[in-house]
Amino acid sequence: MARRTHKKSRNGCIECKRRHIKCDEKRPICSNCISSQRHCGFPDPVPTEQPHSVTSEPAISSPAVVSPAVTSSPTQEPSNNPEDAPVNMLHVELVHNLSSETIKSFNHSNTPFHDIVRYGIGAPYLMNELLSLSSLHLSIMRPGHRDFYRHHSTQLQSYALSSFNSSSSQINDNNYVAVFLFAGILGVHMLCETLVYRDNDFEGFLDQFVQYVVLHNGVRTVAGGGRWKLLQQTALKPILDLGARIPSGNEILGPVCHVLLDHIKGLGHNDTTTKIYEQAIQALQSVITVIDSQAPGSDSLNVLIAWPILVPREYIDLVAQRRCEALVILAYFGALVNTHKHSWVFCDGGKYLVDSITQYLGPQWEEWLRWPRQSLMVEYP
Repeated sequence: MARRTHKKSRNGCIECKRRHIKCDEKRPICSNCISSQRHCGFPDPVPTEQPHSVTSEPAISSPAVVSPAVTSSPTQEPSNNPEDAPVNMLHVELVHNLSSETIKSFNHSNTPFHDIVRYGIGAPYLMNELLSLSSLHLSIMRPGHRDFYRHHSTQLQSYALSSFNSSSSQINDNNYVAVFLFAGILGVHMLCETLVYRDNDFEGFLDQFVQYVVLHNGVRTVAGGGRWKLLQQTALKPILDLGARIPSGNEILGPVCHVLLDHIKGLGHNDTTTKIYEQAIQALQSVITVIDSQAPGSDSLNVLIAWPILVPREYIDLVAQRRCEALVILAYFGALVNTHKHSWVFCDGGKYLVDSITQYLGPQWEEWLRWPRQSLMVEYP
């Protein structure tokens, strides 16, 4: 009787209805579809405007890359439902965009795309995050279809995080490269999402920025796992070499950062707090050094992405507390991000940081913010 009632129910995801099993209706992916890596979609209204290249894709799509183990049995009758099609055309488009455009945006180490995908085979969290980043990229580059691509990006990332959380305790020598890649790509994704798709509420933006850094640091800590020497022996060696070119935190401060540190020291904080700020400013200097040392038109996007995880965790706590001097340092980072305002990863996020912090702190901090404000007026190639 209970089963017959469930058949008549309009609740549950489409896949659970098709399989005639009880759905717990967890959004965006129910538990049944997570455990079996099946397509999961709910009959809620979603953006129906779709680009011509994916007209065969239904409005409800899958956040999962379905493995052969869960595809339809050859003994079943063929279905005319596009949801049951053996090839998800949206995912094909996302893979194409990933290989031809998205990866090139930040893969300046030139790690071959086929190597990145090879590590994603057998690692659903990495493969889904790669597709999620590609969908996020398209949502920015195709504003007319922004909601469609962003919806699918969110679904794919939700599945990626669920899959990673369920397997993070099983990291070993066979999957640590996939986990390391996942941490880096997730960081790019979350920073882009934070800077580009922000609300007009600066307090909410700061909360989201802090959440991004904390989550990225957590995943990166899991991904490290003391296997850096092993990573040097893989196809990711160019990525590690690129990171090694970031100057250490002990280099001499340039005039911009030196003035900022003097301002901080003048506040009379205790030695512990002053040291936290000094380390955050040293990380700023590392970014400035890389940018200044590169030829005009060169890309230092990777070192900008690295800054939020180069700073001490205690500094991020001070940002969360809305400490004024911590926000000033964040405005300096915003000015550096603005040097890459033509990149889809950042767009106008750097300018937003500087302008919002200037308004938030008020005229009494005008002298502290002189350099970030002036930097916005400089045109970069």
